[in-house]
Amino acid sequence: MKEKIILITGGASGIGLATAKKVSIDNKVIIADCQNIDKNFIKSNFDNYENVYYFKCDISKKEEILNLKKYILDNFGKLDCLVCDAGIMPLPCGIDDITDENIDRTIDVNLKGTFKCLNILGNLIKETSKIGSIVNISSVDGIIGEPYGIIYSTTKAGIISLTKSFARYFKGDIRVNCVAPGLIDTPLTDSTGEDPSWTTDYSIIKRIGRPEEVADSIIYLLSNQSSYITGQVLVVDGGFTLK
Repeated sequence: MKEKIILITGGASGIGLATAKKVSIDNKVIIADCQNIDKNFIKSNFDNYENVYYFKCDISKKEEILNLKKYILDNFGKLDCLVCDAGIMPLPCGIDDITDENIDRTIDVNLKGTFKCLNILGNLIKETSKIGSIVNISSVDGIIGEPYGIIYSTTKAGIISLTKSFARYFKGDIRVNCVAPGLIDTPLTDSTGEDPSWTTDYSIIKRIGRPEEVADSIIYLLSNQSSYITGQVLVVDGGFTLK
């Protein structure tokens, strides 16, 4: 992974930020996020901050993704790799209490937004880089289901399906894979108020995961080390789904 142009949606925090920190050492990285971040944020979080760029983007809005595409073309001329990490889980989100507004917003960002990124930006990779790699971020909730995060889990299951569909669509020119993290120490996890022991007590590795550990799996799937892998889901959950 050297001298690539890499775009990471949701790259301002959590798993996206951890991935951006690692790949920015030897590559140019564009962080696309709905959060406002400035040069001070970039300088304080990245060792090689001159390789890091920021573009504010709400992936639920097609016009903003098209603006992001134009920004990439105007400033870099190509895109080599894409990490679709942007996602939300607005509360309340359980079967008994989720609101219509939260249903719509979760689907708009997590599922529709990921589809739009894969379609628009994946084709940008095909047009400008020819051979590239995409990694989508799902969740173990998309594999086992989660009644306390019902639509979040549904969208994460949909991302697994999108991964397989786009892997077939790009026919090997662009590899498309998926990482499904378990409970990871991120701002999104903190926002749910979940007691980590509810998950870690049932995991083989009895601790919460670190964003950097998921980032390593993402980078493996982006890199040529996984050149014969596409359409697959890599579960990074400390063995939770085996228990």
